[in-house]
Amino acid sequence: MLVLTQEQLIEAIGYLYEAMEALESVCKEIESGAVRGMVISEKLAEAWFKVNCCRLHTQEDVNLEDLNLEAMGLINDAKCMMESLIEWKKGMTLHGKLCIINSISSAAANLFSVSCELEEWLKEITEGKTFSGK
Repeated sequence: MLVLTQEQLIEAIGYLYEAMEALESVCKEIESGAVRGMVISEKLAEAWFKVNCCRLHTQEDVNLEDLNLEAMGLINDAKCMMESLIEWKKGMTLHGKLCIINSISSAAANLFSVSCELEEWLKEITEGKTFSGK
């Protein structure tokens, strides 16, 4: 059973929000058409790192671990696609744009699910209820 303190929950949630903010900014940049490939790659690397930081607190919970690991894989996929475009010196096609945004959106959906679960646990702790930690 996963046991986290209030501080650990807040820190884990914070990491997820930082990751989701980075992913959102990448999507906005790609959708705007003004793509700065290395900046996007760095933001995706930062998002991946933040999810991994969250995992330091949550990896013992199988459900959260599955969601976080899948998100990290999707973020890495998007990063690899972006770096391939940079390396090949090719422009971004509509299909390429959709693939990258789809990977990022799916990762963000997983992170949102994890953050909701952690916020529910935090709510239990702050309301003085017994923390189940599922």
